[in-house]
Amino acid sequence: MTDQPPAMNRRERLRAQTFQEIEDSSFAIIDAEGVHALSIAALARSMAMSAPAVYRYFPSRDALIAHLVTLSYQQLATAMSQAAEGARRAPRTRVRLLVAAYRDWALRHRRRYGMLFAERADSTPGQTPGQTPLDHAMALLIDLLAAVQNPAPADSTTGDRTLDGQLRHWARSQERPDTAPRAATAAILIWTRVHGIVSLELTGMFDNRAIETQRLIDLEIDNAIHSMTATTP
Repeated sequence: MTDQPPAMNRRERLRAQTFQEIEDSSFAIIDAEGVHALSIAALARSMAMSAPAVYRYFPSRDALIAHLVTLSYQQLATAMSQAAEGARRAPRTRVRLLVAAYRDWALRHRRRYGMLFAERADSTPGQTPGQTPLDHAMALLIDLLAAVQNPAPADSTTGDRTLDGQLRHWARSQERPDTAPRAATAAILIWTRVHGIVSLELTGMFDNRAIETQRLIDLEIDNAIHSMTATTP
């Protein structure tokens, strides 16, 4: 017999429903106009509620945006993790699928993606040094790269002792303390280069040009993996 969560009463059901409507309406405003257009007043108008009623759920606009940022991170990380599932696929293929899902989510949710990486005030509740859901996707990327690297080259360091130490510290922050510096470097390079390419794509830099963005991304992945697996002469 399994323990079942207690059934919600009517008030709890109505509150959960309103909370979901707040999320949906907030994202509708962001998707249509951008995060700058989201305010408690605008949200209240779109829901035919009063602003004080919205404040019962979120004490401020910053608190609301922080919640939406966390939720967007979760959506992006889930899309990436689901794309990379499949034990029968080679790790290198799963890296490509994970990265392709990152780009696809960004293209489908352009303004949410911009919200994730926009500068926010230090006082924003979401600005905490802890783990974000996207860190779990990064940990998966590290695991896949470690599988590609197995067996690792005899020289699995970058050749820069200071950088190696920094990379090991970063890998520990991703809960992957046994990651070799080269694999950690490959993970960071893939993420930063893909983020750069996708950000340029979202600004229209590749519009009307005979360049396939996904081919650029695949090339960056191949280059990062090659640098990770190559043996030092």
